[in-house]
Amino acid sequence: MPAPPTVFIVCSDQARNGKTLLARVLVDFLLLEGRDPFCFDLSHPEAVLRGYFPGRTALIDFTMPEGQARVFDTMLTRAGRDYVIDLPARLLAGFCEAAAERGLAARAREKDFRLASLYIVDRDEKSLGTAVAVEEILVPDIFVPVANRLVGSALPDGVPGPVLVMERLDDELHGVVSNRRFSLRAFMLGEETDVPVRQRIGLKNFLHGLVTGMREFEPALSLQALRETSS
Repeated sequence: MPAPPTVFIVCSDQARNGKTLLARVLVDFLLLEGRDPFCFDLSHPEAVLRGYFPGRTALIDFTMPEGQARVFDTMLTRAGRDYVIDLPARLLAGFCEAAAERGLAARAREKDFRLASLYIVDRDEKSLGTAVAVEEILVPDIFVPVANRLVGSALPDGVPGPVLVMERLDDELHGVVSNRRFSLRAFMLGEETDVPVRQRIGLKNFLHGLVTGMREFEPALSLQALRETSS
């Protein structure tokens, strides 16, 4: 029996700490798992995520009411597939407010969606406090804290549940990965020619850590569903 669809919200309170790269890995992971995710890129007008997945990504100006309506109405009227939202830090508060006003958590569950929030905890302690507030407002089925080794993180050790760690990518490898023609999914499937030989192990380690963590999502979501059923 296929797993119910999930809305994945990739976010943080700070900019330039790897959100879009994390969203890319997530989309490619879902595709490799046989899922069919659709993406909302809220980085209007930059369109960074859409540059990597143009055929399955809508670029949205979330500062406009019609943009907000398009995001929520599309998800809630077109059920049956996963959604990935790449949410810029500057829009985090507005998105949380709009989601709460529209009752996103309750309405998503009425449509048999699960909600998952992937939050990159930045190095400043206030980022950890914002993470707690975001979880309380969005009320996701799972809240996944993420530590990016490149920028540093205030995330403490021993946090229960799924946790993701983004290992460091050096400047050369980051340049390779940032090329819009480069496919992380193709690399995971064995197409390595676009990556210098000396950099392949580093990229494999980076992806292995994230994919291993992402494979914990489904068991965590299933466990949460069992808890809710038995309560």
